[in-house]
Amino acid sequence: MDKESPPIEPTPAEPTPLYVSIPQASKIAGVSKDMMRKWADAAYKPIPHITSGRKKLIRVSAIEAYAMTKERI
Repeated sequence: MDKESPPIEPTPAEPTPLYVSIPQASKIAGVSKDMMRKWADAAYKPIPHITSGRKKLIRVSAIEAYAMTKERI
């Protein structure tokens, strides 16, 4: 008697968070945590973020676009 195993269903991917911590954002952008902190603390055009107590949370959708503004040709 051969029993058929049930079909394997793909597991749903975890939703992408809207905001991430500075260490997480630095990994996404491929820069150091210090650089990400400088971008968040910049007086002129900081990377979009929110502050939660002393913690800064960086908007994930803004990381790539902001990093591209830092490129030099």
